[in-house]
Amino acid sequence: MTRVFVVTAVATLAACGAKTAPHANAGPTTPPQGAVSALAATTALSVAPSLTPPAPDPREQRETRLVARMLKRVEIARHLSARRPVPGVLLDRPALIARVKEHVARELPPLAIHNEGLALQLFGFIPTEFDYEAAEYQLLQDQLAGYYEPSDGTMYMASDLGDEEAEATLAHELVHALQDHRWDLERRSRYQAGEGDHSEAVSALAEGDATSAMFDVMIEHSAPGSGKTAIDLPDEAFAQQIREGMNQGPGANSPRVMRSSLAAPYIYGTLFVHALRRRGGWAAVDHAWDESPVTSEQIMHPEKWLAREPAMTVAAPTFAALGEGWKVADEDSEGELGTRIAFEEWLDAKSAAAASAGWGGDRGVLVESAGRAAFAWRLRYDPGKAKDELTRRAYALVSRGLEGVIGAPQLHEGDFVCRERADRGPLAVARLGADLVFVMGPARTTPGGWASAGDCELSRKWVRELAAAR
Repeated sequence: MTRVFVVTAVATLAACGAKTAPHANAGPTTPPQGAVSALAATTALSVAPSLTPPAPDPREQRETRLVARMLKRVEIARHLSARRPVPGVLLDRPALIARVKEHVARELPPLAIHNEGLALQLFGFIPTEFDYEAAEYQLLQDQLAGYYEPSDGTMYMASDLGDEEAEATLAHELVHALQDHRWDLERRSRYQAGEGDHSEAVSALAEGDATSAMFDVMIEHSAPGSGKTAIDLPDEAFAQQIREGMNQGPGANSPRVMRSSLAAPYIYGTLFVHALRRRGGWAAVDHAWDESPVTSEQIMHPEKWLAREPAMTVAAPTFAALGEGWKVADEDSEGELGTRIAFEEWLDAKSAAAASAGWGGDRGVLVESAGRAAFAWRLRYDPGKAKDELTRRAYALVSRGLEGVIGAPQLHEGDFVCRERADRGPLAVARLGADLVFVMGPARTTPGGWASAGDCELSRKWVRELAAAR
């Protein structure tokens, strides 16, 4: 499960989003639905129904003044100065999505989105007969109201926003502009194969920064002179508001893993920024940009960023047990955040947090051969207070969770359990010392329908290969 699309569709557009998402601008005066990645229609400089440059509009001077006034408010709230003007272009939603597609096509290798969807199918998180790319774009269209584009320093915005949503989301996007002016978002958000967790960390920092400052702007607007800021809001109430926003509207019918991936940078990124602001104000957030977090673990646990705790190096799983003809299609690291999102598909939120806590490093590999696909994921935990304590806890939790979701295992041998799946092939999980190992498939992935291309005996052979490679 690589979440390449989410990170690229947002992070490469404005260094914000997932691996895996668009900007969740659900402020105290902003309705959650449609508040993701929105830009203010009332501050548009021109109207453009397509990707062609818009003709001059008589409203230009008025709208330029509106942008400038909001930019000044954002500069004051965020304690940063703009280094150049920020133009805006107003688009209808189809044209907005067209620009996103154009950008993603330019930034991503052709098979990256396909491989991400294939991995999610092997996990069992999305249906086998499912157009993942089309579904992601549909979810973006439902939620996306605009984005800041670092490559040309322009905000592209939807034309159908209400006034409150427009004001709040313009504030959010102009923070991205300030980030770009100071720290070069285009360079930081460039797609790098196999660097998913690092990209997630950059996305979360950008989104958390913009969301926190946006809240400051909106609180000052609704309660001028109160002295209240975003860090006065309860963290859990804030996180719940973002989750509820992603579960409303047309996007609520999307698979949960997609919605969770979209919301995650806003939730955990903002909590990270709030922790820094409580410690040292906006200067501490600036320092985080100067020495950016390199893992999502550092985002989720600010003390680990302060300690500069690195990820453990984990070798990509091998796959000789599958036989001849298999080749690597994709390889990446999920990080603690990706691990938690995955475990939430099998466990309740509290158990998923416990099972992913103590993440030390991971590496996953997607392999293909003649219409077949398989996935292996090696997850390494910190030592804990007792030998392999955290790995043992995670194995117990995940094993129970899988039993509730899939049913009883067909093969159980020590710290190895395997379940047969008729359409996706076997799914096995094993504890190998400090490592938790998952193998999924092989499955035949023909357009006419999926079918298992392996069994639990093959999974056991594969796990034994990985145990020997430690």
